[in-house]
Amino acid sequence: MILTAFGLGARHRRAHGIRTLIFWLLGGLLLGIPWLDGGCAAGRVIDGFFRDSEKGYQVRLPPSPWTSEPLEGAVLAFRAPALRAGMALGVECRPMPPDDWPWVAQHLFFGLRDKQVEGRERFRLHGTEAVRTRITARLDRVPVEVEAVSVRRADCLYDFMYVAPPATFSQGRADFETFVASWTPLPAR
Repeated sequence: MILTAFGLGARHRRAHGIRTLIFWLLGGLLLGIPWLDGGCAAGRVIDGFFRDSEKGYQVRLPPSPWTSEPLEGAVLAFRAPALRAGMALGVECRPMPPDDWPWVAQHLFFGLRDKQVEGRERFRLHGTEAVRTRITARLDRVPVEVEAVSVRRADCLYDFMYVAPPATFSQGRADFETFVASWTPLPAR
């Protein structure tokens, strides 16, 4: 199993490809394994929103300069090449033990070195429990800033991630904030 290479147990099974996501988001510094366990998006785009009725949410697509790019395991992934930045959304729906919260976002940072947590906060997003974590770190000697937001609703975990070099991090952060804030749970069917 891929997790063994990272020394991770089954509890962190979703973490096995985060290193690749960060590389991809920074412009393909290295190639590696896929980001989350999961397949392609099951939703569809309607009037600038990605809507997934099966997993119960919708989210607004980011504006230019963000371009959509496929990333195995991510529902949505975008790059802004001029910023050397990227953002992605991963969704996993399965029963989760309550003790995983609020540290659930920790799996997003495996593979990074010299991690410094700059901030962590619990908050509510459209009435749903969420946690935002911001870190600075190194990825193979390259400094990066990462912001992740994990939202948990019923048995689904929605992981948003934004990665950029320190020099351009603030330039794309507002678009990431808008992307996250646009997440809206859909009424249960």
